[in-house]
Parts: sequence; structure tokens; C-alpha cells
Amino acid sequence: MTYIPDLAPYDYHPGAPDALAIGWLDSSMPFTTGACPRDVRDRLVSLGATPVRLMRGYHYCQFCPAAVEPRVTGVDTRLPGTSDVARGNGEIWLTGVGGTNFSAPALIGHYVEEHRYLPPDGFLEAVRTGVPTPGVA
Repeated sequence: MTYIPDLAPYDYHPGAPDALAIGWLDSSMPFTTGACPRDVRDRLVSLGATPVRLMRGYHYCQFCPAAVEPRVTGVDTRLPGTSDVARGNGEIWLTGVGGTNFSAPALIGHYVEEHRYLPPDGFLEAVRTGVPTPGVA
């Protein structure tokens, strides 16, 4: 997965709607941590269960101790011996009340729950009151 700083313009897919990137983390870069409100965590996990812009492969959480580079195993996408390592293959898109679009990897709910990632306040509000971004599938 690509690293994009929080609130930077989303540039992962050419031709995508204008959006701000949230949660495009990398283990080589620091990120804000803290207690995320439960309602936000719950909605992020729910949204991550039905991602948009699906990719062909999976991105494994690089913050989980059991995560290692996956080996090619045919159609089996699990890491050997670590079937519980979080993985994602899509994105979450939300449009806030003010019309700002946000793009986040589907793993953002996992990052919040398991690694105490704390997204910026504007995104937290969009998770609470926003709607899926129209036209993004």
C-alpha cells in the first residue's frame, strides 16, 4: 500500500474525485495515536467490511507482529500460520456534511482498533455524519 500523509490530496488512483487522504499509513512513518470514539471505530469497521475500489491482491497490516511478506500460495491469501493477520483490499470513501471527500484504506478500522491510530477531527466528524461518496464504486 502506498503512504499518503493525513489530509494530503488523495492521488492513488488517477481520475478519482478530489479527496483528502486519511489513514494511508506506513510502518516507516509516525502517526497520531489516541483514543478514538467508539461510534467512529464501529462505523469504520463496518465500512471496511464492504470496501469500494477493490484491488486484485491484499495489503497485510504491517503493524501486526505476525505480519510478514506473503508468499505466493495460489488462491490462498492467508499468511502461512497467521490466518488472523488483518488484510484489506479496498478503500472507504466518505463525503462530509461540508462536501469534502475523504479516502481511506479499508484497514483503517483495524488501525484504529488495534494500533490506536487516531484520524484527524474533520474525518471523525465525516465518519459520524457523512455519506458514502457518490459515484465511487
